Amino acid sequence: MIVWNAIAAVSVLVTIWVAVTPRVFVYPTIPLDPNNPLFTPFVVRNDGYLAICDVKFSCSMKYLKFASGGPLSIGLGDYTNRFSDPKQVARVIAAGEEYSELLPLSGLEHNQVENADIAIVLSFRPIRWLPWRRERLHRFVVTQSKDGQRYWLPQPINK
Repeated sequence: MIVWNAIAAVSVLVTIWVAVTPRVFVYPTIPLDPNNPLFTPFVVRNDGYLAICDVKFSCSMKYLKFASGGPLSIGLGDYTNRFSDPKQVARVIAAGEEYSELLPLSGLEHNQVENADIAIVLSFRPIRWLPWRRERLHRFVVTQSKDGQRYWLPQPINK
């Protein structure tokens, strides 16, 4: 009897953990300007069972190199530098919903990026009334394809 009660208690805790744990993903879509990867919308997708609240979107970089001999911007290697203020993009993203956001760098429309290594920093509350926030980093690098276009490819953070 005690064994069954222990198994039931562990099962309930595991079920609650799975239901409450957020599953938030960020991925790039088709570039709005095929010559400039800075004009690529990034999608925030909530695949969890519960809504995420007070979602904020900002960026950090390891490096950013502009084409045609432009400047090379180098950030901290651990993605702790934020080159944009956290921007609230959604009050609530319900389970199964998506939200698109352009990079804060899209104001550099006259500069083409040759190579870049950035992290999108997503900050949110897993439950509205919780006082703390969760922060997730999603790293992307720019890679040039055979046709000359540049695309964002996801990378592990600790590579």
